[in-house]
Amino acid sequence: MFDKLKLRLISINMALLTTVFVAIFGVIFIITSNSINREINGNLNALIHDLKRPIPHSVNIVVELSSDGTIKQHFKSYEISTNDDTLQNVVDKILKSGKDFGKVDISSSTYSYLKGNGPFGVKIAFMERSMYDNMLFQLLKNLILIGFVSLIALLFISIYLTNKSIIPIKETFKKQKQFIADASHELKTPLSIIKTNTSLILSHPDDTIKNQSKWINYINSQTDRMSELISEMLSLAKMDTAENKLPLSPINMSKIVESMILMFDAVLYENNIELETNISKNLFINGDKESLKKLFSVIMDNAIKHTNKNGNITVSLFSDKNKVKMIIRNTGEGIAQEHLERIFERFYRVDSSRNRETGGYGLGLSIASSIVKQHKGKIYAKSKIGEFTSFIVEIPQQNSIQN
Repeated sequence: MFDKLKLRLISINMALLTTVFVAIFGVIFIITSNSINREINGNLNALIHDLKRPIPHSVNIVVELSSDGTIKQHFKSYEISTNDDTLQNVVDKILKSGKDFGKVDISSSTYSYLKGNGPFGVKIAFMERSMYDNMLFQLLKNLILIGFVSLIALLFISIYLTNKSIIPIKETFKKQKQFIADASHELKTPLSIIKTNTSLILSHPDDTIKNQSKWINYINSQTDRMSELISEMLSLAKMDTAENKLPLSPINMSKIVESMILMFDAVLYENNIELETNISKNLFINGDKESLKKLFSVIMDNAIKHTNKNGNITVSLFSDKNKVKMIIRNTGEGIAQEHLERIFERFYRVDSSRNRETGGYGLGLSIASSIVKQHKGKIYAKSKIGEFTSFIVEIPQQNSIQN
């Protein structure tokens, strides 16, 4: 598929470039040809009206005609091996054609001619044009050679640029395929559990709901998991769509973080996790309130799930170089270096079995990354195995707004 796309892009590029080259070189050739013809016409006109005017490097003939079209006399710039009969035949052809300007062959050479009225009657001036024709032919050869060499060079450049430009398309397509495969895999497990439990319920049609409550609860639990997964997938899909950009406005990030911390008090208490906070007051950013709450929830929820027993979580918010920086740090097993760059990928999980136990699908940090990007910021993680993991969010700071 990508080979066909690449071939098509290269073909379109080369077709456009060839068209441009042909157009440019064609214009150059036509302009040069017209310029030469104007020069020849000027020289011929001068010969008709002023025989004494020398035309350098020119072989020319001027004939004066009688009223019946016969040659009265002729003048030659050099000794030309042309007899009078040949010259008269050429004159007869010109008079018969009715053209005042054109080209004729005289003794195996091509001449341009111009018919006009001189001081003593009709004159026809001839100028040998092999030098001009050779000049045009040489120009044509040079243009073709330059065009050919340029197109060959541009072909290689086009191949190189096409290969580079197609890499993001390949990556996007690969991620889409992987996303579909991962989503299918994640949906397959709860569907299998639902199907199995449904079969168990149907195998005992006479049992009461109370007796079947165990299987019904399993079905309900898996349905909730599927709803959560689909909701997260829809959130990511919306964020990926250009039309669904977040409506950003100046908001107090400090107040959002403080209010969100209160919501996690009960969870932290239940998990016996100590919380430390360092929140600077009145830090404003250009953002969307609900999505920033979601961002904090995702990172905080991730920190709680991976904090060791009797561990602690530190939440910091401060200004640093015109940016509002939020750091959520938790003690615990940490994340290996090779995983740090990939944890924001969709469905990527450092420990699949652990994430399934804690209910994670590997989409939360992807959602967090998308939210941060829409706020023109960046998110990254630092970790030390066996000690801690920190998630750092940086978003451009706005000037403080007085209420």
